[in-house]
Amino acid sequence: MAGHTGADRPSVADLLARSEERPVRRRLSGRSRRSSKASRHSGRQGQGRRRKARHWVIGAVVALVLLVAVYYIGLLAYIDNAVERADVLRLSGPEITAAERQQDAENFLLFGSDGGDRDTTILAHLSEDGSDATVIVFPGDAYVDVPACEGADRQPTEPYSGAFSSVYETGGAGCLVRTVQVLTGLRINHYVQMDLTGFPAMVDALGGVPVCLGSAVSEAGNELDLPAGPAVIDGEQTLPFLRLQARPGPAATERIERQQQFLASLLDRSLAARTVANPVRLTRFVNAAADSLTLDPDTTLGDLKNLVDLLRDLSSESVLLLTAPIADPAYTPVGSSTTYQLLDEQLGRQLYQSVIADSATALPPNSALPTSAAPSATGVDCG
Repeated sequence: MAGHTGADRPSVADLLARSEERPVRRRLSGRSRRSSKASRHSGRQGQGRRRKARHWVIGAVVALVLLVAVYYIGLLAYIDNAVERADVLRLSGPEITAAERQQDAENFLLFGSDGGDRDTTILAHLSEDGSDATVIVFPGDAYVDVPACEGADRQPTEPYSGAFSSVYETGGAGCLVRTVQVLTGLRINHYVQMDLTGFPAMVDALGGVPVCLGSAVSEAGNELDLPAGPAVIDGEQTLPFLRLQARPGPAATERIERQQQFLASLLDRSLAARTVANPVRLTRFVNAAADSLTLDPDTTLGDLKNLVDLLRDLSSESVLLLTAPIADPAYTPVGSSTTYQLLDEQLGRQLYQSVIADSATALPPNSALPTSAAPSATGVDCG
């Protein structure tokens, strides 16, 4: 061949050696490629498994959250359906003053049922924007004119005059609502009744309810001996604590303050993480609450929560706590030997008109005396 000398031409041995080297290189190159390909495939498989694991964990968490949400929504639906409903409201009638002005008013009649003389009746009015509340306490021994009503057995009752505490026993919740509307002119659109005898079970379900006492509380025979300051009320102490009459001052009003503080703390404890995160505890509480509560057909748990949230701190500037104005604290009707508190019609009319007009905070100083929540008045620090 031109350009090649014999010295340049490869020998047969050289050609054979080269032909043997090429397959080896090809085999080595193929193994390297296969090894690299296997490594990449293994990496992709590992990443896929990790992605699947993450997706599984996320899916499991989402499913768990949904399950918990369904459980608590179910509980709320259960208590909303389980509470007793009483069709006792009378949203129209000649006794309602300035009915058009009150169409959007939020007026709650709160009734604590505890056996006649110890019953508690409170009227709570929420301002139009929901930022303020006026709370009026009606003493059980206040002397009132009770109108003719349709009683609890749907039978008509005759009008009479007597103690405020007798109205429910005589005519039931519907008569209580009508009596308050006739007395005040306010349109009651929420009725909330609480059976105090069911509260010990609620308290035990929550593991106790913390309160802040402005002064020591004790009563012989009821194992109630609590020092001033922070305390935890257990189920056994609940009824003696709520029923305890304070010796000095307006006993009924102080009992109302104590009950309001207790209810606010009860709500706080029921919504706390330690309760919500414990299905057994929460279910026990919900069942006990459902057994103790009566609402009108249209009042929801949300309405109730809004009210209690606002009343949580009775000593705050957003809550005005008043007693129904009294003209004579020791009134004895003609022909009777029983002493009552006689309501002041003139100051009462002024008070109720101011509530309807959402201007109760501008009341003249002597129209009704605001009461102060005991813990805030004493300077006791509950931290």
